[in-house]
Amino acid sequence: AIRSALCWPRGRSAAVRHFRGRAGWRAGGGMVKKALCVGCNYPSKKFGLSGAVNDAFLLADCLQRSCGFCPDDICVLHDVLPGQAKSSERLVDPSRRPTRANIVQRLQGLVRSARPGDVVFFSFSGYGLQVDDVESYQDDGLDEAILPTDFAEGVDGDYAVLVASDIHDVLMSAPQGCTVTVVMDCDHATSVIDVSGTLDGRLVRGLNSGSACGFAMHNAKMRPAEHNRDVWLQEQGLAVHARPRFQPTVQIANPRKAKVPTRTAMPRAVPRAFCYSAARHGQTAVELQVAGRVDGRDTVQQHGMLSWCFVHALEDLRSDCTHAALLDAIAARLAGLRERHLSSIDQEVLLTFSQPLSDPRRSRVLRPDAASIASFGNFAAGGSSSSWSSPSPSFPAVVPPPPPGFLGGGGLHGDSSFASLSQTEDQQNHLATAGLQIWRAAWAGVAEGAREEDSPADVTERVTP
Repeated sequence: AIRSALCWPRGRSAAVRHFRGRAGWRAGGGMVKKALCVGCNYPSKKFGLSGAVNDAFLLADCLQRSCGFCPDDICVLHDVLPGQAKSSERLVDPSRRPTRANIVQRLQGLVRSARPGDVVFFSFSGYGLQVDDVESYQDDGLDEAILPTDFAEGVDGDYAVLVASDIHDVLMSAPQGCTVTVVMDCDHATSVIDVSGTLDGRLVRGLNSGSACGFAMHNAKMRPAEHNRDVWLQEQGLAVHARPRFQPTVQIANPRKAKVPTRTAMPRAVPRAFCYSAARHGQTAVELQVAGRVDGRDTVQQHGMLSWCFVHALEDLRSDCTHAALLDAIAARLAGLRERHLSSIDQEVLLTFSQPLSDPRRSRVLRPDAASIASFGNFAAGGSSSSWSSPSPSFPAVVPPPPPGFLGGGGLHGDSSFASLSQTEDQQNHLATAGLQIWRAAWAGVAEGAREEDSPADVTERVTP
């Protein structure tokens, strides 16, 4: 049932309509929880994985059973059937395969359909890698990227990768008041949300840094990472079928050349966003065989460590916890796996979050943020935690008009070189007030202050200072 239900219809417009056009999908202005889970096993490649698709369905099942997600609002992209052989690739609908185009299309549909108060979840299980952009400046650093299932079908013989900065642009275009949670069960995915948003207040490890004009600086690109092969190639690792979730660094001419536009302008605010990355810079995210129960039967399945620990830690906390508490529970679960199955595991789960609104010590996992919702609307009638009233527009704080005489008198520090000598003090105050009126009217979507054909003089005559 999960295999057939947890998927969107074909095409981007259909994906957006799936959220916007379902009867009663937002009755009474209520919030909605929506998810996109991606698993890439790469069945056509010799170096494919075995547990990434299992991760995607495990997370989707957890969201449905324990976190209040409706099956119709969860999409799973996968390149084989869960728990089946590589030959099951031919049974997967092409519109549900985790190709680069499908991932971007579904992720954009997920974010564009979100409204203030909604909860958005995105997960990726597969290979991560570092990309050397051969068209960038020398020593500029390496891009972090993920590998879709059709990576070998890139333009001009290059890999078709999805750069972390592109994922960041899509996710951070979610509306203010929306809560975004990301699980990246792969290597090289520490810069998806915010490289400065960490619990210890430091930048994420491995950022490329330099200096200019005597000032230290950094960008979102990384230094080359080295992985310890003994983590998965020792005898204990071979016994549990441990596999790393990274690929070697590749050189690509402009890896963002297939970038899809995500927004028309920079947003005034960002959503509350949290990202769980499977490993830090220089560590190795692995998948291995773990015991579990499927349909009431004990079985052994291949899973990524982050996905498996995320689900079981969330269930241990009864799906009611802060992000900081969940991170501690994930670390405890990971320590147990290290002790029982593979002592060489060196990965540490990294939690990053968007600044300055996100607070991992107060925000509840996969819950709408009450403080954020309060700024957009109050509880709907009945006050239930799953139903919210429609948001009402509110004006942001604005800079007040300048004091009398500031523009026409002595200016700043008595310097008249910045003063407008062609206007009197009253005219300048009139224009300043008129500008604020027009700005507020545009923000509210009502042209109260001016008409298109008006000149500044007409506006000044109509507006009372």
